[in-house]
Amino acid sequence: MRVRDVMATDILRVSPGLSWREAARLFLAHRVSAAPVVDSAGALVGILSEKDLFRGLFPSYAEWMAAPHAFRDFEEMERPDVSEKTASEVMARRLITASPDTPVLKVGALMAASGIHHVPVVEGTKVIGMVNRGSIYRAILQTYFL
Repeated sequence: MRVRDVMATDILRVSPGLSWREAARLFLAHRVSAAPVVDSAGALVGILSEKDLFRGLFPSYAEWMAAPHAFRDFEEMERPDVSEKTASEVMARRLITASPDTPVLKVGALMAASGIHHVPVVEGTKVIGMVNRGSIYRAILQTYFL
């Protein structure tokens, strides 16, 4: 079984300059938990997930070190300021990708070893789909074990 057999092709793609707030709106509207981040030429530059958006709510280590007094009381931080953050600031840059011909078992192994949940499927530099942990898990179980 190959990635082409389980990948989603009708996927949300976001640009690096998309605001944090608009990315969150798109994720909610499209009911997705991750999207590839592509440049104006359509080349993959990162992946944005719910986890990245969630992390974007909180200060980075560098921000905290620069002004630790500003982040002492998280109870007071009822509505974190994310207005200036963009997809490129919070996206994951460490990418694991697959081609349509990659074996599903290989992608499953990469996901398990690296702790990632979404893998962009690329041809050259263009994103043509995505696979997630659930689709890989189901494909492996149904094909090899059930």
